[in-house]
Amino acid sequence: MKLTVSDLTKSYGKTLALDGFSYEFTPGIYGILGANGAGKSTLFGLLTDTLRREGGQILWDGTDILKLGGRYRAKVGFMPQTQGYYSQMSAREFLYYMAQVKGLPRRGLRGQVEALLTAVDLLEAADRRLGHFSGGMRQRALLAQAMLGEPELLILDEPTAGVDPRERIRIRGYIAQAAQKRIVLLATHVVADVECAANQVLLLHRGRLVKAGTPESLLASIQGKAAQRPCTPEEAAAYQARFGFGNLLQRREGQVLRLVGDRLPPDFQPVEEGLGLEDVYLYYSQST
Repeated sequence: MKLTVSDLTKSYGKTLALDGFSYEFTPGIYGILGANGAGKSTLFGLLTDTLRREGGQILWDGTDILKLGGRYRAKVGFMPQTQGYYSQMSAREFLYYMAQVKGLPRRGLRGQVEALLTAVDLLEAADRRLGHFSGGMRQRALLAQAMLGEPELLILDEPTAGVDPRERIRIRGYIAQAAQKRIVLLATHVVADVECAANQVLLLHRGRLVKAGTPESLLASIQGKAAQRPCTPEEAAAYQARFGFGNLLQRREGQVLRLVGDRLPPDFQPVEEGLGLEDVYLYYSQST
């Protein structure tokens, strides 16, 4: 199974939301990291065939998804970012309804619904209304509906949005289980989710793919590109005005400003350990 994206382009008026995006996806978890407006949701709209592309190709095992039509869409499970739909339905009713929307056969559906409710730990709450669920429980219900029909391509848009740290860890575990023999695309603002779950990380900035690789290779690529020193907020603002946006970190000894880039102040100490994907994103988003 292979999803090949070549030179994908999409605009909204004069705004170029996706600019020549190309990548090849095979089974595994791909973390897609970027700020608001980076192009993540536009990419997902094109991959789910709910947005019309202006240029480029999307191929599933070598065939354009527009030619495959419904055969491609049947392979896709999508978890949207937005909560709040179907609040009067119970979790079980919601899954049956979504199965009907997806055109899944009735045969074997009951067993599949019960298995998914069990997998996301909602079986005991399955007959409660979604409107009475916590944010994390609603996210788990959305993840369960995305997995209906055993899709080969699972697209998750901010799956841990608005949930507490304990629930975030649980949802990451469900995603890891769901990723077996699937292509999983995970878009998030939560860098920790990508660091913990993704086999590959794609950095999007202003509609362009600026860097991709394993978390380890991305961290290795910015060795020697980060430095820090204790700073007051006023000092930090002055340094950032000269050297670019940085990260003001709270440490036991006080506030520390970390800068990432090719040009660093001489009075800053190099960071040898403790770099993360947040530093990687800062580096590549400022160098493009």
